[in-house]
Amino acid sequence: MSPERDRAAGRGVGETGTVSAIAPALGADLPVRVAPEAAEVRVRGLVHRYPGRDGAAPLQVLDGLDLDVPAGGYVALTGPSGSGKSTLLSVLGGLEVPQGGSVVVHGTELGGAHARDLATYRRQTVGFVFQHFGLLDTLTAQENVELATMLAGVPRRRRQARAAELLADVGLAPRAGHTPLELSGGERQRVAVARALANDPALLLADEPTGNLDGASGERVVELLEGLNRDRGLTLIVVTHDPALAARAHRRLDLVAGRVVEARRAEDTRG
Repeated sequence: MSPERDRAAGRGVGETGTVSAIAPALGADLPVRVAPEAAEVRVRGLVHRYPGRDGAAPLQVLDGLDLDVPAGGYVALTGPSGSGKSTLLSVLGGLEVPQGGSVVVHGTELGGAHARDLATYRRQTVGFVFQHFGLLDTLTAQENVELATMLAGVPRRRRQARAAELLADVGLAPRAGHTPLELSGGERQRVAVARALANDPALLLADEPTGNLDGASGERVVELLEGLNRDRGLTLIVVTHDPALAARAHRRLDLVAGRVVEARRAEDTRG
């Protein structure tokens, strides 16, 4: 039966629809997350490198980096391409394991963590917003958001209600039944934000969240992210090449050659 017929029959995504075929491959036996406190981030001496090609020396991306973000903080990471911004975000999000130093997020030491512990951390503690949205084109907006809660083991009726609530929060309730291909870029990114919030994360990581959006759509997404930081107290870390966006954060950190070489408050950049 198609997802559309599932909905007409009162069944949720994952009963016989396309999400149920995806979830087992990603792992759906994790516990339900309750609303958390904001996450504190503490990094000391972080080292991360990638193997060189054709016998070349390894590429040192992060080189003894230190970082502190208080619970409920809002930080913008800027710097030239290759300076380690996205790698740092991947480490903080548990997508890559620190190769040296200490990374503690919300009381969890990520260095040396077991793969299953990292998977639990990603689903329970962190929400991701990517430049390229990361939505599944075969699923509707509602189903994309439901997928995140399904993987966390949320019962069908609760995940339906949660997805509908989040889409309403980002102003997309009327578009819940549309696939990403039927949505504008700004609408897709708002669906991605809703999905990132599905399991009540303590930390929200956004990698170039406005990079593929026009000015008006980008502004709406930024206001949405800032509202989550301000009103819900989520810790927010944004990677951006946009100096105007970086200047809006509580604190701007510049990365060069894998280290934080300059840190200044946003108001200092406004003259």
